[in-house]
Amino acid sequence: MKEDELIPMIRECLNGNKEAFTKIVRHFQKQVFILCLQFLNSPQDAEDATMDIFLKIYSSLNSYNPDYKFTNWVFKIAINHLIDILRKRKREKIFFSEFLEKMKHNELVTPEFIFFKKLEINRIRNAMKQIPLKYKIVLMLKYYHDFSYEQIAEILNIPRNTVASLIFRGKQELRKRIKK
Repeated sequence: MKEDELIPMIRECLNGNKEAFTKIVRHFQKQVFILCLQFLNSPQDAEDATMDIFLKIYSSLNSYNPDYKFTNWVFKIAINHLIDILRKRKREKIFFSEFLEKMKHNELVTPEFIFFKKLEINRIRNAMKQIPLKYKIVLMLKYYHDFSYEQIAEILNIPRNTVASLIFRGKQELRKRIKK
C-alpha cells in the first residue's frame, strides 16, 4: 500500500469506518510487531505493545498531519511507546534480530557456515545490549527497517545531521563492543 493510498483510509477512519482502520493495521502490523520484538525480546510483550501502539494510533488519528508521511508518524508513535516501556522497566532489553544473509549459491550454506553465522549474530546481539539506547534506535531503523536518514529524522523529531552523527557513533560503539 502506498503512502497516497493511506490518506483516504485515514479520512474514512475519522468518519467512523472501522474497516478502513483494520486495513491500516494489517498493512503495518508485521513491521510494528518486528520492531516491538526487537525492543522487548519477548513475543508476548511484543504482541501487547503492538496492540497498545495501534490503540494509540487510532486514538491519535485526528492529530495526524497529512503534510508528513503516515508511515513515519506510525513509527514515531511506536518508537516513543517502546521507549516508554523501557523506561518503565528501568532496564534496556534490545536485541538485534537474527539475520542470515541471502546466499546466491546454496552450496555456500554449510553446517560450518551456519555455526559461524550464529556466533556472529550472538556477538552482534551482545554488543547491541551494551550500546546506548539512542544508538540502538537509529541503527535498527536504518539497517533493519531500511529507513532513510530523512525518515529517521522525522520519526525521532531530530535534525538529519544528528541522525547521521548518531549512526556514525553507534557503528563505532558497536565495533568497539564486537572487538572486545
